[in-house]
Amino acid sequence: MKPDVSVYFGELVRSLREDLAPKLPTAFEQGAALRLAMLSQAASEEFDRAAARRFEENEAMRRLFESASSFVKSPDLLIRLQNVGSVREESIHVSELERVNQMMRVLLIELHAHVELLVGDDARDLEREIWSELSASTERRAVSIGRF
Repeated sequence: MKPDVSVYFGELVRSLREDLAPKLPTAFEQGAALRLAMLSQAASEEFDRAAARRFEENEAMRRLFESASSFVKSPDLLIRLQNVGSVREESIHVSELERVNQMMRVLLIELHAHVELLVGDDARDLEREIWSELSASTERRAVSIGRF
């Protein structure tokens, strides 16, 4: 049998919902088992998309950093945008993708604050692009808890 995390989580969710929860004596205990089932479902969903989500976000932030480099006014910020934008993950392990993601997110926040102070259409366009990516990032993280 090959390991398949989605199968393992699926069986855990099914067992919590169908085998364990109905046999527990109180509504509180049954609710706790069902919450564990929902959390397991969310963990399964996150496991499946963890690397892809981080990869997509990292690439999107690299594009934003590249777009911003033509009109960022702070020399220090510009250097950091170029340096961080050129950082590549050393592997596709989720921990490595997350390390780079967090480094870039810190810089994205700083870039966003900087762009809000700039005038001009380019700045507003980049500001909209940043907001669009932040919105997309939120959507990528959404879980379908309760969808059984």
